[in-house]
Amino acid sequence: MQFLTHDLANEMVERTMKILNQNINVMNNEGVIIGSGESERINQIHDGALLVLQKGESVEIDSSKAREMKGAKPGINLPIRFSNQIVGVIGITGEPEDIQHYAQLVKMAAELVLEQSFLLERVQWKQRMQSEIVNQLISEEQVNEERTKERAAMLGINLEKPRTAFLLKPLNSDEMSNQTLTRLVQYEMENTDLVGITFNNDVVVLKETGAVLSKERYTILSKRLQKAAGNDVLIGWGQPAKNLNEIKLSFTQAKRAIQIGYKLRPALRYYDYEEFQLEILLFKLVQDQHEQQSFDFYEPLLDQGRKGELTDTLEAYFREGGELNKIAESLFIHRNTLRYRLDKIKELTGKDPRNVKDLIQLYMASLLHDIQ
Repeated sequence: MQFLTHDLANEMVERTMKILNQNINVMNNEGVIIGSGESERINQIHDGALLVLQKGESVEIDSSKAREMKGAKPGINLPIRFSNQIVGVIGITGEPEDIQHYAQLVKMAAELVLEQSFLLERVQWKQRMQSEIVNQLISEEQVNEERTKERAAMLGINLEKPRTAFLLKPLNSDEMSNQTLTRLVQYEMENTDLVGITFNNDVVVLKETGAVLSKERYTILSKRLQKAAGNDVLIGWGQPAKNLNEIKLSFTQAKRAIQIGYKLRPALRYYDYEEFQLEILLFKLVQDQHEQQSFDFYEPLLDQGRKGELTDTLEAYFREGGELNKIAESLFIHRNTLRYRLDKIKELTGKDPRNVKDLIQLYMASLLHDIQ
């Protein structure tokens, strides 16, 4: 496996030369210079590095030895080790007695850069793997359960446990990338949770949960996520999925919770499918254009001369469950005024809010108007 790349070698050179006033060369495991402060030496064989690779230890070259070696310069060459094996060599140009006191520091810095690169690559690999698994589980295609469980097990994740799908959508995608949001989310998640970016660039969390959803628990979690993201994220979650095939349903519910919840209560920013389940079901019923026309009776309430007063009264009627005293108090009007307005709604729409069937139709019409 090739641990050292040209880009990584150049990073080692740049970092080290900012501190030291000496040239630095980085060689691969074949003794070829792949990074250097002297660009003309790139791709040349470094004899000092070949000696290090042969002996497995540091090699010092003074002026007299340098004259005996083709193209060599005085300096110290040290092995770069990773996972207990030599993967390359780093060389410091200069007389050995002048640079000995910081040679080991240069070696340690190079090995630290290599280790950080490896860890970053591992994190990126893990995130790619999680995203692939998430996309498989929420897609409409049939899931290969055994294969998906095996891949998740490689990440230490048990897909046998019930999971709830969370969907996170930045309000301003220009200011927050999905990669940034994913990192913020991961700080708030457990190691058993799957966090991925979908093919549609949504951030999805498949959170390990019990068979029964804890609304209080996930409301608190959503508030933490929003705070971490600067309150610029919409969050929706579905019902718990007891098996892998139910995860796509939980994800669809989370998506619909945001779609409907944000239009009805935009200030809330986090939406539980169960809380908006009735509105989601009703909206699905009236999505057809022909069905929408059957709610034209609601239009007279939206005329400029009556807009506000009657619709506000109707919304208060929905909110207070038809209790006249509470409705009148919330609107700061007398009960007789409330009765007059209800009669006016009946006159204009042909639907009496005091009749249960008519009230349902009025609610559906109001919902359709608010969501469109």
